[in-house]
Amino acid sequence: MSLLNPELLEVALRPFLEKIVDEKLEPHFAELNSLQSISAKNEKPIPVKEMSLILGISVSHLYKKCNNNEMPHHRKFGRLYFYLSDIKKWMND
Repeated sequence: MSLLNPELLEVALRPFLEKIVDEKLEPHFAELNSLQSISAKNEKPIPVKEMSLILGISVSHLYKKCNNNEMPHHRKFGRLYFYLSDIKKWMND
């Protein structure tokens, strides 16, 4: 029989490991968030047909969701466009 129980070892070490990870990674999270916001500004719009393929739904269903304001979308010159960052936020909510 081993003196070190893996479950007890995990319980004992978890707080220390979480603290170390938080201290080391916290500065990098802010940097990653700023880079994501920069990339979102440079993001290209996705047309309806491509977004329907990405989401796995029909084009008509996509139009229906947008007409009912059930999902984020943009209209430019009478055409419907999407931004992947908006869709990701919407799906996570």
